[in-house]
Amino acid sequence: MTASGGLASGDAAFGRRSLRRRFYSGNARYVAKARWGVVVLVLLCSAIQVGISPDITSMYCAVSAGLIGILVFCYCTKPSRIERHTISTLVVLGFQVHSSLAALIVQTLAWKPITFNLEAPVATFSVLALLQLWAVALQWFYAQSRVMQAVTITIRQRMFAPLGLYRSPTNRQLWSMGLLGSFASWYAHADRWGEDNFGDIAFKLLAGLSQFSVAPFLIPIAGYLLDPPDGKRTFNWLALTVYSTLTLYIALARNSRGVFAVNVMTVVICLAVAIVIGRFILTRRRMIWMAVAVLLSPVPAGILSDLATAMVIARDDRSDISSQDLVFSTIGTYFDGGALRSRQETDRILAEGSYNEIYVDNPLLARFVATKYIDHNIALGLSLSQTGEGLARENAVNQLLLLLPTPVLNFFAPELDKSSNAFSSGDYYNFLVTGDELGSYRTGSSIADGFVLLGAFYVVVFAIFALANFIIGDALTIRMRDGHVLLSALACICIVRFFMNGLMDESVAVQAGNLVRALPQTVLLYALIFWLTRGVKLR
Repeated sequence: MTASGGLASGDAAFGRRSLRRRFYSGNARYVAKARWGVVVLVLLCSAIQVGISPDITSMYCAVSAGLIGILVFCYCTKPSRIERHTISTLVVLGFQVHSSLAALIVQTLAWKPITFNLEAPVATFSVLALLQLWAVALQWFYAQSRVMQAVTITIRQRMFAPLGLYRSPTNRQLWSMGLLGSFASWYAHADRWGEDNFGDIAFKLLAGLSQFSVAPFLIPIAGYLLDPPDGKRTFNWLALTVYSTLTLYIALARNSRGVFAVNVMTVVICLAVAIVIGRFILTRRRMIWMAVAVLLSPVPAGILSDLATAMVIARDDRSDISSQDLVFSTIGTYFDGGALRSRQETDRILAEGSYNEIYVDNPLLARFVATKYIDHNIALGLSLSQTGEGLARENAVNQLLLLLPTPVLNFFAPELDKSSNAFSSGDYYNFLVTGDELGSYRTGSSIADGFVLLGAFYVVVFAIFALANFIIGDALTIRMRDGHVLLSALACICIVRFFMNGLMDESVAVQAGNLVRALPQTVLLYALIFWLTRGVKLR
């Protein structure tokens, strides 16, 4: 087992003059084939989309998503680029996949047009293509800029290193973080539907701990990303299996599809990074095991898909029953084939009628495909009058003020009440256009929000958010003097956040909140847990 503090030794190199090795990976041949395979798949999906729906709109959207997707994918999956700028590259790749590339592939496999149930597809895919190309340009500028790299190095040396972020946590520390995070996830979110808890600092801090529930799943891959190349770790598959069951129970108790799925996605992304940069060597035995896993994956994927559908059905009762009863209700619904088929048929009928958020058939995959939400909010933004745009800007200012701690807010803006502003940007735009009541937390889009609030100037604000995330994300990684890049445990814990929400979120205000509150809070909480759990022994 690797001792805590593995990255803080004299082998760590913070500056640009660290020894650089040319990228020779034992996986280079496999990585190259995989990249070409994805390119061929995307081209096939684009061509098939033309056959599925040969109208001009669908063809434009499919070809746009496919060509831009190939460009961004090829740029972001170059092994040397991932090794040198790991998180910033994943931020751009995640933005592309999450917003349009996943939609192209998933909808093609489902034999549906990429424009299925979209309201403003041409505007949506045009805006996404523009921002995706802009994101690539920004990442290239960031990687070439000496100023940007100097800022990243300064943050590493002056802020993150003193906090111990580059020290590799032991297995016991990762278990401590995970168990504490799981408890926080259950306590802060289960059995609390409709409670606001505004101004409760202790509760907010506890809720912030829930993101650390993924920590134990990093143990099997820690030797490839967190520890120096000579580090050795042992782990217990049975314990991880039991813990997986616990996280699934908490996901059911919270009625949250994302809780369990994020854990799986974290491991997949981290393993993919380790393969691309050559830390996890694809031996013949590992290739066989991975092939078996891919072949068998439809079985657990089908089970989790039906379970996610059961969670959606049980969601209507979550405010009326306890979390334990909600778990049993969800499990009972899962085994009720009639109820699952009825829900699927209902979704099909709704997709042909009034507004709904139906786009991807698989409710688990739908969590990771944002195309429908972006499209709907862009359509709402295009429908706004000048008065509506003014109200949206006023609300955005209020949402930024609401980021202040409650005591500070009460001093500077006592007329603002957090409880009366408990709604999403998706809610507010829908209210401005349709008059529907607020508080249902419809999914919003920072892209639509940004263009409504700022017009063309949003591309500048987008660049500011992008560069800030690039700097902070890459500052969470470190290069050793032998040229190897290592990720901090915190980088792995937050990797899905960077991948999915690095360049877009629910609103511009939420993006600002992530930078000024969520990320600093996460860093401080991690450092606090790390130092408090040093020497902890779990028996």
